[in-house]
Amino acid sequence: MRESRPVIALDFPSFEEAKEFLALFPAEENLYLKVGMELYYATGPEIVSYLKGLGHSVFLDLKLHDIPNTVKSAMKVLSQLGVDMTN
Repeated sequence: MRESRPVIALDFPSFEEAKEFLALFPAEENLYLKVGMELYYATGPEIVSYLKGLGHSVFLDLKLHDIPNTVKSAMKVLSQLGVDMTN
């Protein structure tokens, strides 16, 4: 099945600002959210756990580009977060 929901970027520097933005949506709505480098580096994996706990889909956009073994090792760790897509 093809994904039809738009991806909503959580381009915020803090957990609090991201949570305030999410409060604008109905709690029962399953969103597809993009977490970029700024928010992820500010909050760590906690933001992904929080969003997945709310039932949202997560695109973790960390723009991984390094030597293959480094990216492979990073992906092993990131895949344990249960994200739906990563870059």
